[in-house]
Amino acid sequence: MSARLPSVRRLFAVCLALVAALLIACSTPAKRQEYVTPNDVWEGRLSVQVAGDQPQRISADFFLEGTARRASLTLNSPLGTRMARMQWDATSATLELGDQKRSFESVDAMTTHTLGSALPMQAFFAWLHGRPESAPGWELQTLDMLQGRIRARSVDRTPAVQIDLVLEPR
Repeated sequence: MSARLPSVRRLFAVCLALVAALLIACSTPAKRQEYVTPNDVWEGRLSVQVAGDQPQRISADFFLEGTARRASLTLNSPLGTRMARMQWDATSATLELGDQKRSFESVDAMTTHTLGSALPMQAFFAWLHGRPESAPGWELQTLDMLQGRIRARSVDRTPAVQIDLVLEPR
């Protein structure tokens, strides 16, 4: 009887390994992380560096929805406090900083006021969709949608601006 016990244990171990292998083979593979959404909604971390006489660096969590022509961008501190909200459409743009609200005639005017340089919105949204579109005065340095990373910097502009985005998977 004692000679049979090790073989029963071995048989049990083999059956257990076989069941585990079958379960692994039948399991659904892990879903690939998606950074681009069909609904034109993105969120993640944003870092903007503005060089010049008074260098600035802004880091925030962001939530962006819309298109280059009509969108809303909310910037939050790491603790979740709203720092700013920007909204724009074809006819105007609005910047809210705390209690203050300022209107502009366009998104270009708003970004020029806040960063010292207009952002290439068409190219920016193309980058969010994973397309490496060129933009005059801007250089796309990183477009790694597998890692959810985008880096762009202004070229031959004063002040120089660098934007880094790390997108959250959806």
